[in-house]
Amino acid sequence: MVNESTFQGVKIRYLVLWIILFFIVMTGLILASHSLLKGAEWSVAYGLLFYALISYWMLRNFRKINLDYSRFIGHIPINYNWLFLLTIVFAVILFSLGMNELTHFIISTIDPGILGEIPRTSLFYAPQDTPLAPFMNLLDFLTGVIAAPIVEELLFRGVMLHRFTFKLGLKKAILTSSIIFGLLHADFIGAFVFGMVMCILYIKTGTLIIPIIGHMLNNLLAYGMQMLSNINQQNSALVSSTPHPNIGVAAFLLIVAGMIILYFLYRNWPRAYWNPPYFQQDYQGVQENYYY
Repeated sequence: MVNESTFQGVKIRYLVLWIILFFIVMTGLILASHSLLKGAEWSVAYGLLFYALISYWMLRNFRKINLDYSRFIGHIPINYNWLFLLTIVFAVILFSLGMNELTHFIISTIDPGILGEIPRTSLFYAPQDTPLAPFMNLLDFLTGVIAAPIVEELLFRGVMLHRFTFKLGLKKAILTSSIIFGLLHADFIGAFVFGMVMCILYIKTGTLIIPIIGHMLNNLLAYGMQMLSNINQQNSALVSSTPHPNIGVAAFLLIVAGMIILYFLYRNWPRAYWNPPYFQQDYQGVQENYYY
């Protein structure tokens, strides 16, 4: 058994201080050089530097606690059911879409005209946003689909899950790390549910590779849907009209996706004797939770 105090030396509050300092410095740089770089260019640079900062913080802590990377990251289980992974990721995306539709419906019920006043957003930059639009879009795509899933899974499902387990226990660690993950995303409920699903995948398989791939698939599908949305907007003559959220669509998506997610969490929610992967025992080279 690996010593469960391994992550005692990792102080999450220091990361928070680093992030606050990063926000202050970046805000100062943006204000001082707004005439040199466009908003799109600063946005891409901001994302890259943010994930670089978190990566540096994690590497410093990993060296300090002498982390066993092979045990922390793990290995893909033999004959893993990839269709199962795709199904649960797709269910989480449908759940997020349903929550988004429900939110828009509630807002439009309170004020029917407000949705038409909200500017449409896109994951992609246009030539009017920056002359480097194709390059910025490529960097943003690589950040969102490759860098973000790797860094976020290492941090939230790796570092935070083990650190909070040491302090609070595994079940509370899942909830706490997922709440923090949700607070850092625009869609809090969808991100919170996604965080719990990724925690369970890590605990059950004993490898961060599975939730990393699941996170990449999630972000890739999000980019794909944004591309389809852009195409539909370009081909539609009603782009400028006020959107009309459909409560029926929201209910259908939430019910179908919710049933899949609830069933997944019910069947795989940690038992009292479970441990996060780094603290698990091995049986013939396979970590214990994979047997459950």
